[in-house]
Amino acid sequence: MLRSVAGSFAVALVVTMIPSPDAAAQIMPAPSTPNASGAGNALADWNVSYRVPSGWRVGQTTGRLQMLVSNTDAGMIFLAPGMYSTPQEAVADLSAFYSQMQLQAYPVEQPAMGTIGGLQSVTATYASADQMGRMVHGRYIALLTSHGTGVNMLAMTTPEKIQGLRATLDQLAASVKAGAPSVNRQAIAALAGQWILYAGKSDPVTSSSGGSSRSHEETVVFDGRGSYRWSSSTQVSVMTPGASGGGASNASSDGDQGTYTVIGSTLVFKGTKGQLAVDFQLGNGQLIAAGKTYVRQ
Repeated sequence: MLRSVAGSFAVALVVTMIPSPDAAAQIMPAPSTPNASGAGNALADWNVSYRVPSGWRVGQTTGRLQMLVSNTDAGMIFLAPGMYSTPQEAVADLSAFYSQMQLQAYPVEQPAMGTIGGLQSVTATYASADQMGRMVHGRYIALLTSHGTGVNMLAMTTPEKIQGLRATLDQLAASVKAGAPSVNRQAIAALAGQWILYAGKSDPVTSSSGGSSRSHEETVVFDGRGSYRWSSSTQVSVMTPGASGGGASNASSDGDQGTYTVIGSTLVFKGTKGQLAVDFQLGNGQLIAAGKTYVRQ
């Protein structure tokens, strides 16, 4: 389902500059009551808590993704929990996050396994170029818990500032505490049934330009107990004026199946093609997830 969306660590946010604290603040305005520096912060549904580094604050929360900014230090820190059973799942989400931000990243320091604060960890450093061609370094830490969950953290700034921000991220990671997440079983049951998304467009044939049609349909079936099936089909037809046979057409299909769970307002799929997590809304016979609207059948 929704396979075209990037991963659970990704959001529809493109960071175009990280040169100064002022720029970071403009990209991510602070909420009306931001966390004080050094205060504790929690992602309640995921049962994850951490201490905000001194001089930093939570600038914005988007779903379960939190973005930390500083009034004195250049750069920003992204933090998000997820359902990670292996380090590979956590790193795959990081890759999806870079893709969503339209950044190509390559490792400066290869991923390394370790332990931070009693939790299994994965650490690495990546380099990438932003949309204006400037180099950006990212220090990455993933922490895995014994509850099948984890926390992804990525600190991003310019290359000359990364060492200072690296120390800040280490401090943040060492403060993370995690327990078992609160599974929303009521939402799991409420999703039971078949949901359909349909989109189509048709341009009529003209004597000069011909015509075309396109249709796309997705179907997802939830059993209400934690299993799902997903399928999609797309058809494209092009009609050429005056051509024998009328034109050409193409059809494609896809599918997946596996398990799903709900943590807070996050719907998490684990299928044969990997993991996908999206924030969702359910009501009035509609399922809205990742900008798509499905109708109950």
